Amino acid sequence: MTGTDSGINPHWWVPTRVDFGAGRLRDVPLEVERAGRPVAVVVDEHAEAVVPGVAEVLRRLAPELVVRRAASTPTRREAAELADRLRAAGTRSVCAIGGGTVMDLAKAAAAAVVLPGLLTGWRPGGGFVMPEPVTRGGLPVVAVPTTAATGSEVNAKASLAEGADRRFLVHWSLFPRVAVIDPVLHTSLPRALTAEGALETVARLLVPMVSDPPTTALPDEVAIGQIRAVVPAADRALADGDDLEARGTVALAASVSTFTLHQIGRHLHSFWVWYPTNTLTARGLRKGPALGVLLTRWARMVVDGDKLAGHADRLAELGGRALGLTGPSPAEVADALEGLLRRWGFPTTFGELDLDASAEELTEQTWRAWSVPLDPRTRDQVRSLFEGA
Repeated sequence: MTGTDSGINPHWWVPTRVDFGAGRLRDVPLEVERAGRPVAVVVDEHAEAVVPGVAEVLRRLAPELVVRRAASTPTRREAAELADRLRAAGTRSVCAIGGGTVMDLAKAAAAAVVLPGLLTGWRPGGGFVMPEPVTRGGLPVVAVPTTAATGSEVNAKASLAEGADRRFLVHWSLFPRVAVIDPVLHTSLPRALTAEGALETVARLLVPMVSDPPTTALPDEVAIGQIRAVVPAADRALADGDDLEARGTVALAASVSTFTLHQIGRHLHSFWVWYPTNTLTARGLRKGPALGVLLTRWARMVVDGDKLAGHADRLAELGGRALGLTGPSPAEVADALEGLLRRWGFPTTFGELDLDASAEELTEQTWRAWSVPLDPRTRDQVRSLFEGA
């Protein structure tokens, strides 16, 4: 990045091969054989009992090592200890079956088997850990998401807890070799998690589109198209959890929206609402409720003319198109967004959350962990986001 780039994202990252469609879970054993044995499987501890087909695919895989874990943010120490286990077992590939936290642990550990420096010598500040590039990758990962939310199955990131805060490990060696995305696996998701995944996808598309005009028009159109597909598909999936077409649309959008095509030509950290959201989830809230209250406040800040929060004209024109409105004002789009959040069952004010923390405490925690990527947004803006919500 040069001094004239001003943090503009020049990359569209799509190195992971995607195997998509209903019934594609059957491809997992073949993908593992291609990746190499011995294989270790990192799996959500409840997946075998509740997710269709997972018990059978584990039987067919006959993995040399199975790690079952809860769906919670892994720590750096946990990732390092798992890397040691994989190394001692002579593991040649890793299969991750579960949600984003399972994927993050598996990816970080698989990379650290070959590149232990990824998890050592972390320096405080900025929230991000971006080790120097190296000439080789880690163990190949076959990613099988059972949720549609974070896109961890196709990205080079892993969220790891480090003390009271979380750090975001970013390195090209974390890209999975292949992602097997089968919407049948998502039919067991409860309504709340279905809505939460759809909301996360909409948020990662909408906030950058409104906050940061790109250097070319295509990223706006990509974001609008994905939101227009996700919202009605999520409505159908919430009405009928066995609607595979709707499930597939939501699942594919969760992955495709992390490829960064919608963010190319924008600021690298244009999804800036993610950082204060991460502060709330670090305090035990689920991501859906956290996003619900912060997105509501973010939209009102844009309507009120805070140009660092976003552009009111872009909220009206582009956000209106994405949400299916004709000629709306910025306030009408903010109202429509709040209505969507309510329809999907999310709170829109802090008073609806069970959270024992002041706006100042939340601002301090956010700024301590994420001040670097939040730039050019200010500490006062973060405080305003929490106070207004």
